[in-house]
Amino acid sequence: MRKSRVICQNNSGLHTMEAERINQIGNTLQDLATRTAELRRYL
Repeated sequence: MRKSRVICQNNSGLHTMEAERINQIGNTLQDLATRTAELRRYL
């Protein structure tokens, strides 16, 4: 599998973020959204 990078520029220079890290963050957000929906149904 080919790794892709997202490059953003801020005041301290260029930073790269690996695609795996972005996917991990997305999966965490999706998990939290699912848990929130389940808790709302429960309450």
